[in-house]
Amino acid sequence: MASLDDSLGLSQRQHQAFEALRAFQQEQGFPPTRAELGALLGVSAQTADFHLRALEKKGVIQRSGQARGLSFVPLPQESSALGVGARVVPLVGQVAAGKPFLAVENLEGRLPLPEGSGADFALRVVGDSMVEAGILDGDMVLVEQSKDPCPGDIVVALLGDGETQEATVKHYYPEKRCIILRPAHPTMKDIVVKKSDHLALAGRVVGVLRLWD
Repeated sequence: MASLDDSLGLSQRQHQAFEALRAFQQEQGFPPTRAELGALLGVSAQTADFHLRALEKKGVIQRSGQARGLSFVPLPQESSALGVGARVVPLVGQVAAGKPFLAVENLEGRLPLPEGSGADFALRVVGDSMVEAGILDGDMVLVEQSKDPCPGDIVVALLGDGETQEATVKHYYPEKRCIILRPAHPTMKDIVVKKSDHLALAGRVVGVLRLWD
């Protein structure tokens, strides 16, 4: 990762906060929470949030409102390599049982995307349950972290808890007493999730990338 230069106009403390963010991202594969950044800087979570707001205002990071919804805006020396307006998001592979979704064990690397794509991370799809939605085995879906998808949206849902947790990509249909996760495949059945079951939404799919052999 590139270093900051004086042209960005950061104060010494903002520079320290930025470098702490980058070091954590590089080591863990995902950005720190406010509390984790505060611990790295020896300040409170509220003070860490103040630094994050300042960095966002200076245009070196972007935040989505989620706990780890932070991405780095490429620095000038990086933009020439990635392309004008590009940014980088984590690429998640098969999810390791019992690990947080964006844990380093689940990450395959980083994916450069055009600015304005709306995605916070990318997920490599395994299986063909969404073929009729144009999502094939091995595709990379671009995912926006959102806990309030609309009925019919394609979401990344986390089913189960602890070592039994698994990620799945399905259409989302909330009902009064359950949530229906519907595949886009002629022979596959709905997954019906009761209110008492463990379910978390990692985000909604906003795009698909496919690499040709």
